[in-house]
Amino acid sequence: MWSTAFEHFFQLCGMAAILWSFRAFSLRTQGDRIRGDGQRLRRALTISLRALRKHYEDNLGIFSGEKPPLSSGRNQINLLRTQLGRLTLLDPPEIEAVMAASVAAEVVETEMTKFRSRTAEVTLAIPERRELRTLLRSTLRDACSALQAAEELLNSNDTCTVKANPMCRQPVQWTSLTKPLK
Repeated sequence: MWSTAFEHFFQLCGMAAILWSFRAFSLRTQGDRIRGDGQRLRRALTISLRALRKHYEDNLGIFSGEKPPLSSGRNQINLLRTQLGRLTLLDPPEIEAVMAASVAAEVVETEMTKFRSRTAEVTLAIPERRELRTLLRSTLRDACSALQAAEELLNSNDTCTVKANPMCRQPVQWTSLTKPLK
């Protein structure tokens, strides 16, 4: 009788060990998958933010030469928006930085719509009034700064570096990006 009880007890212990090891393996696999998804999201966001920043830096360069019309970054913003639904995979500072950069890009696009011609949806003329030019240039610089700060924060674990454009302001800390807009 005791031998049967010990036999059943050791069978239960063996089954429990198998179940616990299976659970540990599944948790580890799930953690690896989520970590991999987070890294892929960081890379995708970095690419989107870099493209949008480059576009706005090009617009700042056009501002200096005043030759061709400025162009909208709405297409890049739409590509960035496709990634925003997965932000929960990132750390809270990264989420705030990406959202602040997205808001800064939206502010630029809102300012640009004021100067967009009715015939062209993508291009816009450089405003002739000096204060409007200064406002648009300042908004572009702020957006470049926010985009660069988010990009650097996303790349803080990677070996990628962000080269600062002399026309953009220095990157700001992500905590200062959460202040309300004036």
